[in-house]
Amino acid sequence: MTQKVSEMAVKPVEKITRERLRAMRNGDTITTQCADGYDMDSQKNTAYAMQKMENCRFACKSDGLQLSVTRYGAS
Repeated sequence: MTQKVSEMAVKPVEKITRERLRAMRNGDTITTQCADGYDMDSQKNTAYAMQKMENCRFACKSDGLQLSVTRYGAS
């Protein structure tokens, strides 16, 4: 039995913006390097606020000051 493993492409960006979040498809992940904790919180809040407007779910994961946002289907 063979198992197919698919890797999602991670696209590095400067900022998490509404336009970038709207352009994402389900399963896409974007990553950014934040300047500080305040910048990270601001970008997370942008993603979480877009959930209602786009009728989907964005999951945010951080590793230090690196933030990754993944889009999932309807919540």
